[in-house]
Amino acid sequence: MNRLTQISFTAAPAALLAGSLLTRLPGADAVGGPWWAAAHAVLLAGFLMFGVMLLALRRMAGPVTGGWRAAADVATGMALLSTAANVVGLAVDLYNRFESPRVAAWEPFVYGAAFAALVAMAFVLAALRRVTVLSAAVTATGVAVLIGGLLEPALTPVGMALIWLGTLLLSRGPAEPAGQIGYRLH
Repeated sequence: MNRLTQISFTAAPAALLAGSLLTRLPGADAVGGPWWAAAHAVLLAGFLMFGVMLLALRRMAGPVTGGWRAAADVATGMALLSTAANVVGLAVDLYNRFESPRVAAWEPFVYGAAFAALVAMAFVLAALRRVTVLSAAVTATGVAVLIGGLLEPALTPVGMALIWLGTLLLSRGPAEPAGQIGYRLH
């Protein structure tokens, strides 16, 4: 795994967590203001790194056939499409210094699709024994808590922190056999 890919497993969820925290600062709701712009820039960086991480997860699945290949490809495609939509939306917002009401109305669905696909990919990788079931479960729990943040905003950072832990565990790959030290992706 190259350095950028390794960093993406930490940087993507960390930036998404930081961006969500920045949106909670006083004045961050002032569209085009400094905190609003900072939050959008950090979220943009987070989604760019999220894309790198998603491609690495697909590579972790390796050459598989049949239903597993279809599951891995569909989850990756859905996640990359959602991630690209988030990147474009954030870039347009930053460039124009405004949020379109039509885009904002769809944001939870576009945003959520990336995380739903991340969970799907984590469980595909767990089924293929490329990652531990624990790493997939922690990632799924984080996404569930993040969804709960739609009803109780205080849960959003908790969900993002759990997703961060889950992606760190995913990056470690499968449980190592006794006596083996280190794991490398090829």
